[in-house]
Amino acid sequence: MKTVKVLPLLALLLMILGWVLTLLTGITLLSGPYEEGRTCQTECVQTMFFSGLGATVVALLIAGLALRLSDGRALTYISLVLLVPLGMIYAGLIVIGELA
Repeated sequence: MKTVKVLPLLALLLMILGWVLTLLTGITLLSGPYEEGRTCQTECVQTMFFSGLGATVVALLIAGLALRLSDGRALTYISLVLLVPLGMIYAGLIVIGELA
């Protein structure tokens, strides 16, 4: 089997990016009322949310691919363990947004 060492590292980096964007989105949404001149308005929040969602989905796909192709499984398992809750957060937000 071919050794691919870049995929687990890339999945881990995208997972970190996804968590950072998710936390920044939450901090921005909780930073105060919309009318009081928040520095990050609707487009900024949408950009952070969908960038975090995209990073999470791509990281999940890369981690799944790395699980099949890579010999270094420790980073892959770490990224998958931390990606599943992040994916569930985004899935929950999307479901709540659709039901609201």
